[in-house]
Amino acid sequence: MVLAGLVVAGCASMANGPSSEVNIATQPVGARCTLSGADGFSAEIATPETLSVPHKAAPVTVTCMAPGYRRTVHTLTSSGSGWLWANSAFIVFTGGGAVLGMMVDEAVGASTSYRRDFNMDLEADAGRRIRATQRNGGPTFDLKTP
Repeated sequence: MVLAGLVVAGCASMANGPSSEVNIATQPVGARCTLSGADGFSAEIATPETLSVPHKAAPVTVTCMAPGYRRTVHTLTSSGSGWLWANSAFIVFTGGGAVLGMMVDEAVGASTSYRRDFNMDLEADAGRRIRATQRNGGPTFDLKTP
């Protein structure tokens, strides 16, 4: 039984892998997004797009822009997968013999994963109104910034 426990130790690396496929979508469609994260991860996409994001890159900053909309920034975070708990159980079951498998899974980031769909709503850029008064006491103007 100990041998079986050692064989399946590190199974997160085999089943979950070092990255997750993430669907990134925005409202409006067609926004230009830049992703940057730990371990040197970066990508530039136009939405909607599905891309492979390494688990070790977490947290990933997603910055999106579209004409007529404000620049929007959100964070894509990873969370522990069920394999983390499976590894913990294998460690207890094998009396600590599966620690090596858990270390391998942690090293490649296989014990975490990202959610499958990541959606962002960009806020329309309405501009701002500015009230300007002439110094000589002339009329007041309302101006709209772009």
